Amino acid sequence: MIEAFSLSTAHLFQDALASQARLRYRVFVEQRGLPHLHFEDLEFDEFDTPAAVYLIWRDERRVVRGLIRLLRTDRPYMLKSYWPHLVTQALPESADVWEITRVCVDKSVTRIVRRTIIPELLSAVADYLERVEANGIVGVTRAHLLSHFIRSGITWLGEPALIEGEIERAFFVPRNCVRPEYHCARYGIGTVRVHSGHVDERAA
Repeated sequence: MIEAFSLSTAHLFQDALASQARLRYRVFVEQRGLPHLHFEDLEFDEFDTPAAVYLIWRDERRVVRGLIRLLRTDRPYMLKSYWPHLVTQALPESADVWEITRVCVDKSVTRIVRRTIIPELLSAVADYLERVEANGIVGVTRAHLLSHFIRSGITWLGEPALIEGEIERAFFVPRNCVRPEYHCARYGIGTVRVHSGHVDERAA
């Protein structure tokens, strides 16, 4: 089961808010050496606002081992704020399109477990988008990573460029293509439902 929470519902999920920030610190600051904001081994940025939604995968000890953060594009989001040059068309500004950010997996978990975390998280994203009646996601990533999991429906929004030391591209994926069907079938991942404390994520 994937859990989803925001600042307003984080108290329902034990220390998940801090645990996801610890994972981000290990992945982005320690492992990749990126100059991200951090404090006491917790990584954060200006988009960790009440509007952000965190989808997490936790192990049996309730430690976050996988994460995807979602940001509505009618609020400040990373692609628009930092990398608009990656997009050759109008940037989305709508509650119908969400940005996918801070995607990471803990490399310390076993390979057998690790290979299922992103497919489960993406399946949960698809479920979440359906719940809030959103049309799809945008984001910035290395092209081969996205196309490895999502085999159809990707629209590249511009040309690749160097972003935080990697060649990355901006993309849009419609909701019905977000679930990684190939990987779910290969690893026996069934329907993934999101456990969420939200009542109405579309509310302003």
